[in-house]
Amino acid sequence: MNDSTQPTPLTDLRRRVSSARALIRNVLTELVGRVELRYDFYREWNGCWKVRVDLTQPVRGLIEFTLLDTPGGGMLALPRPLPERWRIETGIGASDGTRWSLDQAGALVSFPPDN
Repeated sequence: MNDSTQPTPLTDLRRRVSSARALIRNVLTELVGRVELRYDFYREWNGCWKVRVDLTQPVRGLIEFTLLDTPGGGMLALPRPLPERWRIETGIGASDGTRWSLDQAGALVSFPPDN
């Protein structure tokens, strides 16, 4: 796959925080059901935005997401690490309707992968 077909790190979060929160809520609702969330947005050393999400009700846990821009202009919130079941069975939905996952080597691929 060439770089123009790959999501790229989201480096400009201005005016997109609400969209990122909604996307993360949608991803988690699809994968684990309704949960209460607290968000902590921060930038990595390379400028990419990440989000630590604290799940508080009805299950408890902490999950981290990397925010990416998709080739179609949407946003992808990729859980890190990506649980194996989600990686091979469901992929992760982006705001533009595309789905993404990681291959065996850890590279980002469209989901379901082309065979």
